[in-house]
Amino acid sequence: MPSTLPCSACTSGTLHTATPQGSSTNLFGFETYVSPIPENPKGVILYITDIFGWELPNARLLADAYAKEGDFVVYVPNFMPWVPIKESELKEDILENGGLLQSFSHRMWLMSRFIPFAIAARPSVTTPKILKFARSIKSSEYSSLPLFTVGFCWGGKYTVLLSKSNLGKDVFAATAAMHPSMLKLPADIEGLSVPLAIGLGTKDQAVTKQGAATIESVLQNTTQEVKNFEFELKWYESMKHGFAVRGNLEKEDVRKGIDDAKKQVIEWFHKFM
Repeated sequence: MPSTLPCSACTSGTLHTATPQGSSTNLFGFETYVSPIPENPKGVILYITDIFGWELPNARLLADAYAKEGDFVVYVPNFMPWVPIKESELKEDILENGGLLQSFSHRMWLMSRFIPFAIAARPSVTTPKILKFARSIKSSEYSSLPLFTVGFCWGGKYTVLLSKSNLGKDVFAATAAMHPSMLKLPADIEGLSVPLAIGLGTKDQAVTKQGAATIESVLQNTTQEVKNFEFELKWYESMKHGFAVRGNLEKEDVRKGIDDAKKQVIEWFHKFM
């Protein structure tokens, strides 16, 4: 069963300070960040964010990297009713120094922020929004290109769900989930048919070792039962939950983890072009 609340690392990290190069627009009825579009794009990525939302510079910078290094059209839509944790509240020291995250007052703060959001943005509400956007892409000027989706933390749960036969089949060529959170196991990973890549840190708090073993076992069985289904589960040594988006770039090992996770997504999607 998933936790009622996100793990402590879901709400912490560092803010990346470079300037995103794309632009914001209203696309298919959603506020959307669009990365600079390459001259000859090979595919389209639908990027589903963590709980810091579509305006977080980290997310936009990573989207730009996918576009530039992988030759993708990349969209980062706002599928949230509101952003539960503000950019100004993103602080690594709260996570690393401990104490506060264990305190009663912090848990009450987190519950007040997240529980109303979890209700308003529950899967029965959010999944149709994502599919509406995805199907609109498939009717757009890029309809001839393969469509992929990648999600992080909160968004990672949705990219896992969108790998299911009854949701993502005939919509996505492949999906990727970097440190997904609040997974309901094994239910969320059963009935998959869309190829799925998962990236997890060895210090991830949102997916336990037992949870990861369940994921790997179910997906391995799926490869035997479902034609053309493939999966990849990659571990990132010493990385915490959220590292691929909110990791500290000043730490060499974390920077390498961020870069390797970026490459994992690009190479996985290129495989299905």
